[in-house]
Amino acid sequence: MHAADLVAAWEEGRGRTPGRRGLSLLGLLGVDAARRPGLSVGQRDALLLDLRGQLFGPAVVAVTSCPGCGERVELGFDVDDVRVPPPGDPTETFELRHDGYTVRARPPTAGDLVALETARSAPEGRAALLGRCVLSARCGDADVTPAELPDGVHAELAARMAEVDPQADTRLALSCPTCGRAWAATFDIVSFLWQELDDWTRGLVQDVHGLAWAYGWSEADILAMSPARRSLYLDLVRR
Repeated sequence: MHAADLVAAWEEGRGRTPGRRGLSLLGLLGVDAARRPGLSVGQRDALLLDLRGQLFGPAVVAVTSCPGCGERVELGFDVDDVRVPPPGDPTETFELRHDGYTVRARPPTAGDLVALETARSAPEGRAALLGRCVLSARCGDADVTPAELPDGVHAELAARMAEVDPQADTRLALSCPTCGRAWAATFDIVSFLWQELDDWTRGLVQDVHGLAWAYGWSEADILAMSPARRSLYLDLVRR
């Protein structure tokens, strides 16, 4: 991918919410804009894992904090280590029967997450997501609304959604070398990849500034260079 394309993607996503950034980043893979919101969350994240591998390589190194003692814990893994292929098409609807209720639903999509970013609270967001993903619900012969479903049905729905779209919730099994605490941490590829792109772009802009200052070249000319060629000129400037 050309450096100018990555900088343009960074510029486009800079003022956006995480959900919209995720959709925007898919453009670097050539995914049609009209198709992106209809992807399941797991499909979106699988594509972003592909993108991450193309941009920065397969190896991931991250740092988190132990929830027990607060110690910083470093972890490393390969993007393929966190891939979880779905058992089928994660965008298809499914039927759930539980405690006399029959529910037809679908897993959340990337577009659903964008829509939920306007929710004022977590309960409001959960209710809105349920309303979007539950297509119909009945108790016996009577229709019911998603809000009328009992907690047990909610739990079964969440479990089924996780089964049909497992990539949507990537968990890492961690343990603290200091206190021995074990826990599962969520790996959010959207936030992680965006932070990497942000760091890379800011470093590139510094390089562009240095070369433009030294040689008077335009940004477009510098970005059009290969990384190896930019590096050669930067070495000369820094001597």
